[in-house]
Amino acid sequence: MSASRAAARARWLLCAVFVLAASLAAQAGTPRALQPRAADAVATPSPSPQASVQPLEQSPTPLGSAPSATQSPGVEVSPSPPAIIAPPSPVPVQLEQASAYLIMGRATSVRVQAPASGILMLSGFDQDVVRAVFNPIDRTIDLTGLRPGTTTITATDEFGLTASLSVTVQAYAGKAYTSTAVTITGDPASSRYVAEAAAAAAALVAYPETGAKVTALAEQVRGNRELTADQAVTVVVPLSITGPGYAPYHQDVTVTVTNLAQPRIPPKNLFVSDFPETLTENGTLFYADVTFAQPARLLYYHYNSGTSVPRRVVVKAQNNELTSSFLELVAGVAGPSPNILAVGHESTKRYLVREAGGEGQIFEVPPRATVNISDQIMAPGTLVSGIMQLRVVSGSGVRVAVVVQDASEIPVGPISDTLLSSAVRHARGVYSVPDFFYDIAYSVGNDPATLTIGKLPLPNLVQGEVLGGDYGVKQSATLTLMNPTPNDARVGMWFEPRGGRATGTFLVDGQLIELHPVDVGRPALLRVFPVPANGYRRVSVVTMPEGGSSYPVRVSFGSQPPPGGTWNLSSAIY
Repeated sequence: MSASRAAARARWLLCAVFVLAASLAAQAGTPRALQPRAADAVATPSPSPQASVQPLEQSPTPLGSAPSATQSPGVEVSPSPPAIIAPPSPVPVQLEQASAYLIMGRATSVRVQAPASGILMLSGFDQDVVRAVFNPIDRTIDLTGLRPGTTTITATDEFGLTASLSVTVQAYAGKAYTSTAVTITGDPASSRYVAEAAAAAAALVAYPETGAKVTALAEQVRGNRELTADQAVTVVVPLSITGPGYAPYHQDVTVTVTNLAQPRIPPKNLFVSDFPETLTENGTLFYADVTFAQPARLLYYHYNSGTSVPRRVVVKAQNNELTSSFLELVAGVAGPSPNILAVGHESTKRYLVREAGGEGQIFEVPPRATVNISDQIMAPGTLVSGIMQLRVVSGSGVRVAVVVQDASEIPVGPISDTLLSSAVRHARGVYSVPDFFYDIAYSVGNDPATLTIGKLPLPNLVQGEVLGGDYGVKQSATLTLMNPTPNDARVGMWFEPRGGRATGTFLVDGQLIELHPVDVGRPALLRVFPVPANGYRRVSVVTMPEGGSSYPVRVSFGSQPPPGGTWNLSSAIY
């Protein structure tokens, strides 16, 4: 065999060995898809010397080495294509609440519930009403109220998904100081009056916005008690200010109440402000001077026309001197209300009860200053009434005035000496008889003893109408009830309106008796007094004609009912 033929045969044997090794490896574990087809993998050797295999360009694999896939002739390995995964759908923007409410100047936050990450863009809102900032770390929308109003914030994520947040900003209905003090009188001052004085003092340090209302109720005062002379107590007054379009304001006001008891000195004059009774314009309704030597009682009664605007009636004290004056005030104030009988009754009752206990308030009027004693806002169609006893404790004196203003006007400023007028005449002026005293005796079996209230017209000390009906005049009577018979007897006390429906307030032996309206011709039995056989009994009665009621009224005392009366206590009694 020639050398060339021997070399060719050796190459053929080497190729066959390579093909056989590849075939065995495929059968052992090569995936079917990668196994070469039999026709391609095995070439049947021909004994003919001309049969040959194309020479390999790579170096032959040494014997005993496993060939790699890339070295297999005629085998192509294609990589598997990657699986196609659809991206997740964006999570909708979700806020923990759909609306937010905050106070002007305050801040709050609304939590973002979804998405859990990413930036939210805030848009569409009024930046004068609220400042809104997205906090990506805490996942919150941080809000600060700038101005009262309502606006809507749109929160948008990177995919364009949105959520809305409605934001309302409101201002407080007002503000109030946290503490104040008041000096009162009383011998002693009842716990009820301590609470009333504290509530009134708290209301004076509250500053409501226009249209808002201050509420400080004596029934809610905590820590009040009876005070004897020179005692003091600190109480807590829950105060609230509310109004349409405002956020409610609540504040506990601590009030130190000191009782500086004063001697009971009766007034010298009666001031009356009932003209114009119906208010149609603003200005001064009444003014007069109060001095140390000339204490006075003031009665005012005014109605705001139903076609008018909201107004306020303010009682002012003005000090024109260079030193302070201290003024004692014993007052019964009522209204506003559309019920003319109820307002007159309530102010009379409050005054009589407080005057009997010497319960009042002492306050300072600084030099060259004007202070407000009372301030009552009146809606159209309502009225107010007040009875005030005024005494200068120290100082030169003050000018007292009743002034009407628009409700929206701040009640400050000096007193104008120009008085309002009207074509409808009512009492306005100074009257020198503020009190009437009666001494009445009655014997069982005789005709009734009578006390007529409101029958004497009083002359005016200044230019103006006389005072009919004795409104504002306190009536005090001492009754001696005698029983000359050998048997115990009873004496009744009846209330009989003479000119029209009337209410009444009486202090009988210091006990309060109140009457709802009583009609003419239907005497109301108020009290029954037992009188021992061959004995007597003394009774004290204090009353006052009531604004809005028709006076005169006859009060009769007898052992038999008057015509139309019975021995049954009246259902008109409170």
